[in-house]
Amino acid sequence: MMKQLTKGKAAYGYITPAVAIIFAIFVIPLVNLVIFSFAQVNLIGKIDKWVGMQNYKILLTSGFQKSLSITAVWIVLGISGIMIVGTILAMALNKPIAGRGLLRAIVIIPWVIPHVFAGTMWAWVFNSNSGIINNVLMKLGMIERPISFLGADLALFTVIFIRIWKGVPFLVMSELSALQTIPAEVEEAAMIDGSTGLHYFFHITLPLLKSVLVMSGTILLAWSMTIFDLVYVITGGGPLGKTTLLSIFIYKQAFINNKLGTASAVAVFTMVLVAIIAFFLMRKNLKENSI
Repeated sequence: MMKQLTKGKAAYGYITPAVAIIFAIFVIPLVNLVIFSFAQVNLIGKIDKWVGMQNYKILLTSGFQKSLSITAVWIVLGISGIMIVGTILAMALNKPIAGRGLLRAIVIIPWVIPHVFAGTMWAWVFNSNSGIINNVLMKLGMIERPISFLGADLALFTVIFIRIWKGVPFLVMSELSALQTIPAEVEEAAMIDGSTGLHYFFHITLPLLKSVLVMSGTILLAWSMTIFDLVYVITGGGPLGKTTLLSIFIYKQAFINNKLGTASAVAVFTMVLVAIIAFFLMRKNLKENSI
C-alpha cells in the first residue's frame, strides 16, 4: 500500500511541472484575454475601468465586418487551394517515381521558411517595379506594363496564393502518412473490379482520406485565423484595407488605436468562432466514422 502511495506521489511530481507550464502558457493568457474584453486596458496591461459589453460593440462596426468578410474569403479560398494542390501532390509523391525522396524534401521547404522571411521574399517577387515576375513577363513581351499584384484589386488573391504555397506541405505530409497505410491489396482489388483513375480516387482513396482531410482542415482553419506576420510584412493590411485580416485588425486596434480591450473582444470572438466551427466539423466526422 505504501509503495503504491509513493509511486502515486512520484507520478504527480513528474507531471506537475508540465501541467504548470501548460497552465502558464495557455490558461492564464486566455483568462486574461476574456477579462480584458470587458475592460478598458492601458498598454502596460493594467485595467483602468470596467466597461461591460462596451468593447463588443466593435463587432457591429463596418470596419470589423469588412475584416471578417476578407478573412472569410482568405480562409475559404486558401484552404480550398491547399486541399486541391496538396492532395494532387500527395497522390503523385505516393507513387514509386524516380527522385521521390528529393521531391518530397523540396515540397517541405515552404513549410520550414519563417513567415517574415517568406513574406519579404514574396513582396520582392511580386513588386510592381522590381519584381522578378513582372520583369520576366515584360521581357517575354507577354505584358506591356507591370501588373500590380499588390494593388487594391489583386492584393488579397496574391496573399492567398502565398498562403496556399505555405500551407500545402502540411497537407502533403498529413496525406502521405495516410496514403501509406492503405494496403496494396485495396488498389489491386479495385483494379480487378475496373476502378481506376478518377473513379478509384473519388470512390476509394478520398473516403479513406476523409478523416485526415477534416482534421487537417480544422488545423488549417485555426492556423489561417491566427496568421499575422506573413500578410503584414507583404501588405501591412493594405492597400485600402483590402488584406486586413482579423489578426491584423486586432493588432491595429491594440497597438495603433491603443484599444487593448476592444482588441481582446475581437480576439475572444475569433477564438469562439473557430472553436464552434472546429467542434461541428469534428463532431460530424466522428459520427460518420462511427456509422
